[in-house]
Amino acid sequence: MSCLMTIIALATTLASVHSHQLYVLNCPENVKIGQSSMPLRATELADVVSSTLGFTVSNGVKTWSNLMVADPFSLPEAVIVLEIPGSNNPGFDLNKVDHHDLIMDETLDEVYATVEHRMKERLDNKEYSIMHGSLTNDEFLKNQVFHPNFQLNPSIKPQHIDSYNEKYKVFFNEIYNLHQLGQGVKESMLKNNVPDLHWFQLQGVKALTSINEPNSEETIEGEKLLNEAISSLVQSYNEIYNNEVLIIAIANNGKELHRNKRELSSLEMDLNVAEPVSNDFPVIFNLILWFVVIFIFSLLAISLSIAQMDPGRDSIIYRMTSNRMKKEN
Repeated sequence: MSCLMTIIALATTLASVHSHQLYVLNCPENVKIGQSSMPLRATELADVVSSTLGFTVSNGVKTWSNLMVADPFSLPEAVIVLEIPGSNNPGFDLNKVDHHDLIMDETLDEVYATVEHRMKERLDNKEYSIMHGSLTNDEFLKNQVFHPNFQLNPSIKPQHIDSYNEKYKVFFNEIYNLHQLGQGVKESMLKNNVPDLHWFQLQGVKALTSINEPNSEETIEGEKLLNEAISSLVQSYNEIYNNEVLIIAIANNGKELHRNKRELSSLEMDLNVAEPVSNDFPVIFNLILWFVVIFIFSLLAISLSIAQMDPGRDSIIYRMTSNRMKKEN
């Protein structure tokens, strides 16, 4: 009974923590993030971001197995993170965007704090750029690289959402600020060969889904507008950093239960959950297995052939034993 309750608890926990999804919106050539069923833990996310920026992390090679830095001498110059609560998939094309489950065994604020601490510790005397805040926060926006004369593209004319309706104010302000941020980044002097970290929180989708059904025409159209704004932002960052920038989005439905890593680990230990194995394990296993099989059959064949050998004067047995036989006689 207790085992059943543990299984139910673990299933509930995993269902809640898996409500977070990580989307790779842009990845430099020298950084490879492979597709795998192996989820990423929030406690590993700080190491992934730090490794991408070229910082040595305590886990070393044990950092998330899906991450591979092809050239450690040509690393991304910036990591951009977009937090998008309110939907597991805010309209991203899953055929074009790599996505992974994210286990929330610590909060995203803790992840950001870890990366920020490492940057300040290791880039103490260098001019790096750190941004962290909500695009709906006016005080945060005043200090960023926004373009003051930017005008929203007149082609953005939603059919199902009234842009003048007060209940959609948060959403459209955020869309406007995303386009404004993209224009400001494009005209900034951010690129200086020193790692940068920009971490933005987007609350527009959450505000949109709180007053509309997830599959309603208003929500679908809103997610389309958000994707256009994010695509424009990604393009702007690529231009200023010459495509040497990692951009990820972390989305969730906003209804998950937070459990800390100690609670999650204890549940996994009760069920004796195995540690994740390396992707090289099948190769190593097959090499050892077939070597042992071939070795055993080869040894058996040699033994049988020697056992059935005629001990004549031209045999190896005669040559090896004849001198000893003469001495003994």
